[in-house]
Amino acid sequence: VAIGTRLLGKTYHLLGQGLLGGGFAVLYFSSFASYSFYHLVGTLPAFALMALVTACAGLFAVRFNSLLVAVLGILGGYSTPLLLSTGEKNFPGLFGYLLLLGVGVLGISRRRQWPLLNYLAMLLTYGLATLAMAADYTSTDFLAVMPFLAGFFLLFTAAMFLYNLVSGEKATLIEILGTMANGGAFFALGHGAISTTYSPRAVAVLALALAAFYIVLVYRFLSAHRKDRGLLMAFFALAAFFLVMVPPLAISKDWITTSWSLQGLVMLWLAGKLDSRFLR
Repeated sequence: VAIGTRLLGKTYHLLGQGLLGGGFAVLYFSSFASYSFYHLVGTLPAFALMALVTACAGLFAVRFNSLLVAVLGILGGYSTPLLLSTGEKNFPGLFGYLLLLGVGVLGISRRRQWPLLNYLAMLLTYGLATLAMAADYTSTDFLAVMPFLAGFFLLFTAAMFLYNLVSGEKATLIEILGTMANGGAFFALGHGAISTTYSPRAVAVLALALAAFYIVLVYRFLSAHRKDRGLLMAFFALAAFFLVMVPPLAISKDWITTSWSLQGLVMLWLAGKLDSRFLR
């Protein structure tokens, strides 16, 4: 790590990045091996060591503008719960750790425009949450799980366009699609949690809450006179989508075809406004 740091920004910059990344990889493996292979430390100290390595990797990545180190740190950070898993159900511990990692990614996104990092963190967060819920979730876990899911949603909503807000740049299609993917992932996990605990029709409350959330974002953007047409249209489309989903969820499945048809029209309208052949 020390040698890699010295080489950054000089003739052997690429070699420096490789040494820096390799150094952090060795630190991750050393922490894991001290627990799993040699039993020198317990689960909590090993967890703390790997979390510390993740934090250092994030700081180095921002300081030296190295996406490679940031990606390595994220991969190591999200692999820690899997490598140190005890097999016991602990939603607050796991989801709290994932939320902490997400806060780190949010901090990086304020300083650097690295969409790959945001996408990777979001994918791994929702992926690990899905695996944990599929294995152990019961109706009694609702109050321990739902606030964290909402936290993930709010965190990645901000991470996707925080850099654009700070720098004054307009969001690209990558940030817009990431914002939509975040809303969809949260709704899917929330749907599973609510329908298991209460009933499928109760999911309509979540859809209505999401619609209201995006309507508030639209209002805030308009009142602040922000000239980011693409992001504004994305919020509008998401608000329309979740609003349209309320009737089939609350009333009858017969409305699903109508709801998806209306959403198709909304997506076509958004594609026309953004002149996006991809969305169309």
